[in-house]
Order: sequence, then structure tokens, then C-alpha cells
Amino acid sequence: MDAPDLLAPLSSITAPTSIVHDDQDPVYPLGHGEALAAAIPGAVLRVVPGMGHVMTSPGLPEDVADLIRL
Repeated sequence: MDAPDLLAPLSSITAPTSIVHDDQDPVYPLGHGEALAAAIPGAVLRVVPGMGHVMTSPGLPEDVADLIRL
């Protein structure tokens, strides 16, 4: 998945894009979300403090929904 040619299509995204990522994920650390946001022009990275790889904390799904609500 680190092949540069796999990232090329991301640069062609023109739709408004929000990347929602956590800061406690042991599987996909925050750097993954940062790289994704950097690869999409105009993308906004929204970090959910305390969230790990799954959304199991009470209230967390609502917090994430608030981040992506249009």
C-alpha cells in the first residue's frame, strides 16, 4: 500500500473532504490520517481525541457525527 501510484487518484478528488481520524489507534496511527488529508487537495483533518481503532466509547458515535455533519 506504500506504492506512490496508489495515491495518485487521491490528488484528483475535488469534492469537499473531511478526514476523521483518532489519536489512539494502534493499527493505523494518526500519521495515516495526516497523510491521507495531505494527499487530497483542500481536505480537512478532524482528530477525535481518545478514540482508538473502534468507536466503542459512550457518546463517541455522536461526536463523530457532529464532525462530519454538513
